[in-house]
Order: sequence, then C-alpha cells, then structure tokens
Amino acid sequence: MSNTFGRSFRCVTWGESHGPAMGVVVDGCPAGVTVDNAILAAFTARDVPDDVLGTRRREENHIEVLSGVFEGKTLGTPVSLMIPNTAVQSHFYERLQRRPRPGHGDLTYFQRYGHVDWRGGSRASGRECISRLAAAGLAMAMLRTGGVSVSSTIVQLAGITISSSADMERARERAIELTAAGDSSGGMVQVTVSGLPAGLGSPVFGKLEADLAAAILSIGGVKSFAIGVGCESALAKGSTFNDAIVAQEGVLGTESNRAGGVLAGITTGAPVYFQFSVKPTPSINELQRTVDLETGEPVDFRANGHFDANFTPRAAVVAEAMAILVVTDHLLQSGWIHPTRFGDSLLLKQST
Repeated sequence: MSNTFGRSFRCVTWGESHGPAMGVVVDGCPAGVTVDNAILAAFTARDVPDDVLGTRRREENHIEVLSGVFEGKTLGTPVSLMIPNTAVQSHFYERLQRRPRPGHGDLTYFQRYGHVDWRGGSRASGRECISRLAAAGLAMAMLRTGGVSVSSTIVQLAGITISSSADMERARERAIELTAAGDSSGGMVQVTVSGLPAGLGSPVFGKLEADLAAAILSIGGVKSFAIGVGCESALAKGSTFNDAIVAQEGVLGTESNRAGGVLAGITTGAPVYFQFSVKPTPSINELQRTVDLETGEPVDFRANGHFDANFTPRAAVVAEAMAILVVTDHLLQSGWIHPTRFGDSLLLKQST
C-alpha cells in the first residue's frame, strides 16, 4: 500500500480510523513558511462541512505540530502533524469484522492483506482524509501568499443538478429522504484553481491533469474525473472546441477555457478546473447481502455505525486539499517555489 504522495512536496499519511491518532509527515517544505495554527485548524475544521449529511462522528481535530517548525516558521526539515482520534466507538463494527460490506473496501483489504483492522474501515474510512487536510493547510500557507486560490462547488447531489441555493436545499432534502429510507446517494463536484502561472506541468508522463486525476481518484468514493468540459469534448468539433489564442497586454493566453487551463499537460495561465463524481455511501441500513468470511455462508445484514448520508460535501473539501497538494508539488518542481527558502520564491514576485 502506498501512503506517500508527491514528488517534491512529499506527504506520508498515517493512522487508522479507530487508532489513537491520524497524521502526516511532509518532507520537501522549504524553510520560512509561516505556520499559522489558526489556518491549520480552519482547514481541519472543514472535515465534515454538512452536519446533516455528514457522519455523526464528531472529532475535535486538534493539530499537534511535532517537528519541522520553530518560532512559527518551517525549518526546511520534515514537518510532522498529528491529529488525535477522540470520538472512537468501535463497538458498532464488531459484528462486521467477518462480514465485508458491499461496495466498501472491507473485502479487497482482506483479499490483499489477510490481517486487517476491521474497526471503522481503517485506512478506507473517510477519517483518513483528515491527514490530507492537515498537509494542505501547510501547503496553502505558501499558495495564499503567492496569490493562488482553490475553491469547490457541488454541481449535483442526490440526482439533482445544482444551479441555485433552492436546488441545493431540494437536493439535501432528497438525500435525507433516501437516508431515512435506509439508502444513500452520491453527487458531483467541480474544483477550480486560480492564479497559477503558465508553464506548470511536463509533457507525456508528468502532465498536471494526470497528477490531478491520480490525486482525486485516490479519494475514497470518487469514481470519475474530467478536466475542462470533460466528456462534452467527445461530442464537439475542433472548430468549436479549440480555445483561440490571444495576446492581452503582451501576455499570451486563451480566449475561452474549454481545456480547463491545461494544454499538453502544461498550464496555460487560465484557471484550472475539473469535475469528479462521488458514489453513494456504501454503508446503508437497507438489507444487503454479503458472505461470512469464517464460514463462507451467505449473510443478510444491515450496516450501522457512523456513516455519511452523502459523502459529496466532504469529498469536495478533500478534493480541494488534493488539488492544493498537486499544484504545490508542481510549483516546487518548476522552480516557482524555492526548494530551500520560501522567501526567494518566484511565486511571491508574481503576486506583487
């Protein structure tokens, strides 16, 4: 199992859902980055952005900085962040330890490893994502200073397309109805990254959108990824799809942005945007069929525990975090962020 993400800005996440703590070690962060505990706390506080649709498990998400920071600034050495688990209730899962949940990682973890931690889904739990948020909070301290912003929008929820606050309320009500009936629902999210310079990414195997795709598809429950207009491009003609190249005040760019801010794997300077889909939460109260791993006999059961009614709002926040980590990694690789001293970064000069 790979628990390391990134080439230059390397993040090793650790911890199990019902273990003593979650955490991340970030290697490759330059010295001189201001670490604001309030900003880190704000990032991890977004772990469950919708109290109704999100898990009933409520964690304090207090971050402890164990290394790599002195007098409020990074040292250039590995930054280790720990988030204790304080709301663990493993008894919900005792009856599931031999009964893998359909649609979940229980079966595949067992098939690969044999010996697994059955409590709360272990590393396949949504709780694992808190480590990603902590790392992204550190990275965002650099991006924000350099004028880069990341945002997300839920564009579909529980089968309803979202184009207004009224649509969102109807979709939430539909998701709640499905949960009350013992079922669940999914959705779709769009993420936008603004303020990136042109020229990030590499040809062929180092493409920015390829790294974004890998990052987003690493989020539990995500089943598809599309950059720019995505699948609509299959129905378009070249004459209508291509983004015309223009010069504005001596700077080359594109007149439109159907490509999603990336051409040939390299940023154009336009906002990078992509969409991804989130499957329905697999742990539901409706009767489902599985097999007892000890006896091999079929079993009908209902899941219980702390599950999200709809994971889409949480996935949106995690996707922002993964986008932050990807672009930070590419900014370091390209030299826009100085690998040793953050204060010498070209990114800072661009934003002034």
